[in-house]
Amino acid sequence: MQTHEFVRTGPPVAMAWNGVDVHAWHKHIAYQVAAYALLEAAIEVELFLSHNRFNNPSPVHKILSPNTSFLRDKIETQLNARNPKLVQWFRTVELPRFSGYFMPLFKKWSMEYAGSGVAGTIMAITCCAAVGKLDAGRISCSSFSISIEEAIIELMTVAHDLVCIDKLHQLSTEAGFEDHFLSRFGSKVLPSKNVEDIEFWIGLVQTKLSVAFERESVVTKSRHNLSDKFGENSLATLALFAYLGREARLFLLRHNIKDIDEPINDFLSYLECGILFIYPEFSTLSEYQLLMEVIIDEIGWLDFFAAYNCELCQERRRSKTHPIQAEQEIILYAVFTICYDIISGFAHYTSSTQQNLDAELLEFLLQSQSLLSTCLEDYWAAYDRTGDLPKIGEINGTDSAPSFLKKGQKNSSIMMDSLHRPEELRNRDKHRQISPQTEVASSSKPVERNFLKKYAMKLVAASVDVWMGTQLLFVDTSETVRFIVKKMWGHNVTERERKKMERTLADIATLIPVTILMLLPVSAVGHAAMFAAIKRYIPCLIPSPYSDERINLVKQLKRTKKMEMLRVGVEETVSKGV
Repeated sequence: MQTHEFVRTGPPVAMAWNGVDVHAWHKHIAYQVAAYALLEAAIEVELFLSHNRFNNPSPVHKILSPNTSFLRDKIETQLNARNPKLVQWFRTVELPRFSGYFMPLFKKWSMEYAGSGVAGTIMAITCCAAVGKLDAGRISCSSFSISIEEAIIELMTVAHDLVCIDKLHQLSTEAGFEDHFLSRFGSKVLPSKNVEDIEFWIGLVQTKLSVAFERESVVTKSRHNLSDKFGENSLATLALFAYLGREARLFLLRHNIKDIDEPINDFLSYLECGILFIYPEFSTLSEYQLLMEVIIDEIGWLDFFAAYNCELCQERRRSKTHPIQAEQEIILYAVFTICYDIISGFAHYTSSTQQNLDAELLEFLLQSQSLLSTCLEDYWAAYDRTGDLPKIGEINGTDSAPSFLKKGQKNSSIMMDSLHRPEELRNRDKHRQISPQTEVASSSKPVERNFLKKYAMKLVAASVDVWMGTQLLFVDTSETVRFIVKKMWGHNVTERERKKMERTLADIATLIPVTILMLLPVSAVGHAAMFAAIKRYIPCLIPSPYSDERINLVKQLKRTKKMEMLRVGVEETVSKGV
């Protein structure tokens, strides 16, 4: 295009002198033409591989045609505005040249799977992912970039109908769009159609966590103990359940369920921090935070509660007046069901892979099951279901699939049916409601409220949160200084370490205005109220160490340590009694 004099709009020297990029328009058109030709070639090759099936139209053509049509019209409109001759030149010269470059490469690469339709779909996803890596600024069209992301989702759905989930993951990894695969299907792990899918996800998570622990040097200092005690797979298993406990806790917080019973709290705390019982080297705040950061960065795409969030939101929209107790029981039972499905899926995974469990890991799983059984006792009858939880210990004794969940059983999640009929809980909760006479009588009783005690408790809670957040900020600052020194000595920092440095520097910057507000001459109660108001209404001003999510992590860590102390005390008492 630069060889055509009629595409210029002014003297290039004068325009460049004024700071104007004389080639900006050429660059945008070049990116658009390359993206258009790439998508068109993907459509043509998919039709070639599927033998030009006319009775069954190509899904790739159906999905990508609106995007290519939009982009072609945009290109020709811009060319026609410059000179009508450019449109004809674009059609007769440029497009055939691009097609002659892409078509032989695509046909050669995908000939191995010709006729199945898989190769064409995978190649189309790869092309869309490549186009998506060009930001909206280069393409100069934000709506097209959004439509490409939607096309990737539709194409992956089509590919999943053609091949199983593990084969699709293998193809996506080889083709270079594994991130798109994980972000798409990571939210569809549960409810699962069959147990094999859950086994695949558990194996994938274990593999990724083991690689991440090695890359981030999580187990460098204790490699000998790790290999002797339970191996990297066992550590990855404990990390999976730690992530499960964290996601369950955040799921409850998102639905404003903060006051839960002690058995439930013990169960979630044991899932999230139970790794400390087996691996006490992570008991310090800095080491445990490092462990959780690596886990979240590596498998943050895994969303166990995505389907249940949708179901509960739809249920809440349909009925906004149902009793709070019934809604809380549904949400809690969703948590129990997710945990049950993961435990049973892990049992099948260890059975099918013939993986031996360390004694300490097996004890952790049995204790988790016992705590889950205690939590389920109060909620099982609400759904008119009876039965016992699976015994994880059975999986080491036989080579067959665990008896509590048959191989290939459909719809392993028992919660979805219950979510579609929440009327049982609502009706039961209505019967539990107090009669009007009793309610009036109880409301007429004088209720003494000690406002001083109330504000004192709020002040203590706010002070504890500030202290915990300060501890986290100190740990973050220390690690950031270490990363900076590491980079100054010429060593490479990982992606997680780079993000940690950026986040900590941003936290220090946002801490300055908050500190100024805290230094205002007001009472301690005023400071606590001011801090609470900022967290609620202007959360962007609060540094991340003072957020509820990270502070709750410290609380869970301390709660687990108390549980360990109580357990040790009980064991000592029993041994003395014997």
